[in-house]
Amino acid sequence: MGIQKCFDEFYEGIKMTIAIGKSSKEPKDLFDSMDDWLRRDRFVFVGWSGLLLFPTAYFALGGWFTGTTFVSSWYTHGLASSYLEGCNFLTAAVSTPANSLAHSLLLLWGPEAQGDFTRWCQSGGLWTFVALHGSFALIGFMLRQFELARSVQLCPYNAISFSAPITVFVSVFLIYPLIRLVLRTQFRSSSYLSIYFIFSGFS
Repeated sequence: MGIQKCFDEFYEGIKMTIAIGKSSKEPKDLFDSMDDWLRRDRFVFVGWSGLLLFPTAYFALGGWFTGTTFVSSWYTHGLASSYLEGCNFLTAAVSTPANSLAHSLLLLWGPEAQGDFTRWCQSGGLWTFVALHGSFALIGFMLRQFELARSVQLCPYNAISFSAPITVFVSVFLIYPLIRLVLRTQFRSSSYLSIYFIFSGFS
């Protein structure tokens, strides 16, 4: 009898909770509806950070698989680096830009490729594409750790520790190429660029 009474009280509590929840519902605005859709109504947690994480990670992985499968390093380094050229999983790699291009961002619409996708792939544009989108994917993953820690009311130690390699990655693969790109476009024909190359070791 005691167990049956406990079950009855449990079910009555569930019914009261459902009734209170139904009666206290208020009309939601667009932000609350989006918040519920992103954070609560999902089997897999998406969150607001997922709006940054999933698209950029998708593009980074897509660029990686495209580069290792189809794109050759013959034009930049004289090497075979794709599955089509006979490389296996250990020897295939995304073609990096030529040494003469240094750490430029190599944008598809930039002065190197000028909108030509084939030339952009041949000059190593997929490598910068993967690095750029990968850096934003790492930032989105760190924000995801913050969001998960906040939802379960924990200190975000994982996200804080993960911010250190992100800082290094972004400074090397995003900030430095942006500085190089700005310097190359603004001081292309001036002596300031050669002075910069001399003092930075890229003359």
